[in-house]
Amino acid sequence: MITRRTFVSSLAAGAVALVLAGCQIDTRTPMRVSEIMSVAQSGAPVPVSAAITGTFVTPQWCRDEGTMSVETISTPDVPLQLTGCTPAGNGATGQFQMNTNLIRTDGGQSDAVILTNVLEGDTARFAVFPHGKHKGLLSVGLFLNLPQLQAAQQKLLAMPVFKRGGYDGMTNFSFTIDILNDTDKPAQFYLADVSAGGDLPSDEAIMTIPPGGQDTVTLDPQTQAKLSTTGWVNFMSMITN
Repeated sequence: MITRRTFVSSLAAGAVALVLAGCQIDTRTPMRVSEIMSVAQSGAPVPVSAAITGTFVTPQWCRDEGTMSVETISTPDVPLQLTGCTPAGNGATGQFQMNTNLIRTDGGQSDAVILTNVLEGDTARFAVFPHGKHKGLLSVGLFLNLPQLQAAQQKLLAMPVFKRGGYDGMTNFSFTIDILNDTDKPAQFYLADVSAGGDLPSDEAIMTIPPGGQDTVTLDPQTQAKLSTTGWVNFMSMITN
């Protein structure tokens, strides 16, 4: 469900949630309204710097497993870095940073075509595209290269350090976008298949962010399940008219 914050918190991309060794992976992505509109109008990609937080058994396993995850998952176009391991209770919290892009796409007639057009071989990307059913709506979606991530997961599972850590491939995860309205007009978003606000069903909710304001959208469990099956989901749709 949605949480409101007084500042845009950490950055996120969802791709590594499927393969990092931890029992809980939380991903957050800040996104500015001006960037969404700029990409939609010009087609020029906008970099997205992402931060991912994962829970590990111990700080040592965080460093060992985190390093192996970085070496296995990172690509030249979507680099991943382990930025720190912090003791937390009986375990440790690992912090990762990933860089990807927000791009424009016209979509396609099937999931396979859409993913090929958007990812172009990358691990993960966000994209803006016209809403498929309603005019005046600009959708923002998350796209993952599931075959690439699943291959990386199997490689990690075979490594001794992951076997010692007891990692069985099962991970709880969340995907969140923090939206900052850096324009001089209110921004409105239609929230489909997401949790938001806590006061309206997700399929009826419209979120309004005033100039200079911010709000947060988190994928609900049903949409996360769809993401792990299809490789992409619509996070939200901005009203443009």
